[in-house]
Amino acid sequence: MIIGITTTLNEADNFQRVNVEYINRVAETGAVPILITPVPGGAEANRALAHEVIGLVDGLLFTGGGDIHPKFYMDVTMDHVRETLHPEKAAATPNAPGPYGKPRRAADYSSGCVHCPVDDALRNAVDNVEAAEERVILDGREVVSRTGAASIPCLDGLLAVSEDRDGLELELARLAYDRGIPALGICRGMQVLNVALGGTLYRDLRVCGITEMQHMQEKPYANTSERASVVEGSQLDAILAEHQQGRINSIHHQGVNLLAAPLRVNAWGEDGIVEGVEAPGGAFYLGVQWHPEYLENHAPLFQALADACV
Repeated sequence: MIIGITTTLNEADNFQRVNVEYINRVAETGAVPILITPVPGGAEANRALAHEVIGLVDGLLFTGGGDIHPKFYMDVTMDHVRETLHPEKAAATPNAPGPYGKPRRAADYSSGCVHCPVDDALRNAVDNVEAAEERVILDGREVVSRTGAASIPCLDGLLAVSEDRDGLELELARLAYDRGIPALGICRGMQVLNVALGGTLYRDLRVCGITEMQHMQEKPYANTSERASVVEGSQLDAILAEHQQGRINSIHHQGVNLLAAPLRVNAWGEDGIVEGVEAPGGAFYLGVQWHPEYLENHAPLFQALADACV
């Protein structure tokens, strides 16, 4: 069986890279790991590529890395901000649901970003950021990233945004869900699974006022710096039963805001952020915000992906 693994572009040297831990974990299951890289040409070219790639793999592993461009979940964010401020108008002119239905109503989530504007300033800002080069930690490795900064605090510090990668991975995730192809998302990969089906993200958990916890632990990443509460009876619970599932590592600055309608939360962090999601009903479409590739006792996640491909 073949499991496709997504890659990260290091713009300092134009190398596509993936941490060897992902490859090793997949190989340990007996599956054949292959790397899936985006092509130049923007999101549309890579959506077309996704339709070619999806027929070559039995399963998908969406890895960590840079941030998803906010434009891919902007419309959902703005709709829900408007609903919160003007519920009477939202009720009078309901939005047409997307292909996977509407995400949770604004009243169903606890907190939006305290810095989000309520007009088109947010959209204009993300389309007009200036690129700058800096060294950052992505997916547990130091890379040089071209990132954007803007006057709106939520958009400061976006890391290694790549519309090529976004186009490929978001379309692959949608296709995987539609066709029942097993998919495991890790860190950014979990966020891809959510955004692909209509969910949104906090662009920075601390800047958005969601948590005071620092979710960027230092090496070694095989250490566990936080606790997660795994939802009893979830698919994740069954996979990690008796494997010290409550201790996790943490290397991220973004997180799930609105949960996509087809998904449910399978793990919560100590500070109330979403640490895992899955599709109910037996399909293997599952993501975790932490990095199980570094944790020996979380290797069953990769075995579960391989087993679902059979």
